Amino acid sequence: MKRLAYITALLFIACGAWAQQAEAPQTTVSPEELRAAIAALQQARTELQQSQKQVQELRHEVEELKAKVDAETIPPVSAEAQPQAPAAPAAEEQQVTEARIQELDQKKVESGSKYSVKFSGLILFNAFTNIGFVNNQDVPNLALNRPPGSSGGDFGATLRQTLMGIQATGPTIAGARTSASVDWDFFGGFPNTLDGSALGIVRLRTGDIRFDWQKWSLSFGQQQPFMTPLSPTSLAAIGTPSLGYSGNLWAWTPQMSARRTWSISDRTDAALQFGWLDPLSGQLPAQEYLRKPDAGELSRVPAFAVRQSFTHNNGATPIEFGVGGYVGRQDYGIQGAVTSWAATLDWTAPLGNKFEWSGEFFRGRAIGGLWGGVGTSVVFTEDPTDPLARVVPVNAIGGWSQLKFKPAQKWEFNAAFGEDNPFAQDVERFGYGPYSPVLRNWTTMVNVIQHLRSNVLWSVEYRHLNTVPFSGMRATADHVNIAVGYKF
Repeated sequence: MKRLAYITALLFIACGAWAQQAEAPQTTVSPEELRAAIAALQQARTELQQSQKQVQELRHEVEELKAKVDAETIPPVSAEAQPQAPAAPAAEEQQVTEARIQELDQKKVESGSKYSVKFSGLILFNAFTNIGFVNNQDVPNLALNRPPGSSGGDFGATLRQTLMGIQATGPTIAGARTSASVDWDFFGGFPNTLDGSALGIVRLRTGDIRFDWQKWSLSFGQQQPFMTPLSPTSLAAIGTPSLGYSGNLWAWTPQMSARRTWSISDRTDAALQFGWLDPLSGQLPAQEYLRKPDAGELSRVPAFAVRQSFTHNNGATPIEFGVGGYVGRQDYGIQGAVTSWAATLDWTAPLGNKFEWSGEFFRGRAIGGLWGGVGTSVVFTEDPTDPLARVVPVNAIGGWSQLKFKPAQKWEFNAAFGEDNPFAQDVERFGYGPYSPVLRNWTTMVNVIQHLRSNVLWSVEYRHLNTVPFSGMRATADHVNIAVGYKF
């Protein structure tokens, strides 16, 4: 009993000593540390609120995407129409739904914005041979007279027509959906190094920033002129769109445009597009690294353009018809100033279920900056440094037309013809220039394209070029191109 009392007393003494030791060391907090702790707490609370807001926005976007998938995969059917409508098998509907979900669930390119960014492109290999002498080996636009000692042809291959692009979607501003895109290739020349012909230099192609409302849209960027929106179908000519210098006005031009659409009837829509463009005149850059204004930009006013189009939806491929106009100014100093202009016509029309007819036509003057007049806007009667020299604007007429045949979903055959014809009465006044103008140029093209899969395709193309230079001696050349591409 005494032993138990003795042990109990020792336990009480030990517990009391431990309690005093635990309570003794108390840390004193300074006012500065207290304020810092409060500030950190407030910052954490702010960040938490922002994170919650972002989560709510993401949840809202996911709900909209889910609703869009549901609307596209399972269209609403009225109760009266259900007995007559053939129902798709459940397995097929499930596959379509899963494919849509997988598409929406793809990992997006990481960016500094919370909005989606998409990276896409076409890796394109071209092997080619030329019979004759041409201005550009892999994408020829002109046939040239054979120089003495020429072999009469060539063979080569390239990857420099490969395309890369970025597309981004942005927030809604003032009711407009915003988006932006830019793409580039490797067609910007060759480095001065060993085998540099196989090492293409990166080049800016097109891009824009868009604001799209229900009826209106605004675009700021660099694109093919909107009054000539079409180009022939080709995998052999992407670095320079097909039929350049043969009736295709295509030059990628910095521009700002607005577009207004409205419905004329249940199946017919109309669109009016207008804006201004950089008034390029087709001159070569004065320097390699410093930008100097050309004759169009020296006029101190932009070029203006307009296009009115009509679209009739009468099947899988709608019928579209458009008319446009372009006007600009070019200043050549003491040699004089000229007005450049063009009137354009374009069309796309299905011919039954397997054929499609498309093309463009133009009549203009001093439109070398748009690849019209075989790249010639004006000619000089004398050396431009001569005070007696005068500048003569070159009138031109031309266009192209293509017939497309699609016997199956994965196959298409294209045949096209284009011609650019500067007026001889203008060109014959030529007296001096960095290169001789061309009196006439026309090209015939045929190709076949097969899509082995949705992202793998190949093509074989043949084109015959005819060029009549200022000397009057017609030159001809043939180009054969085999292309293999992978889209991603």
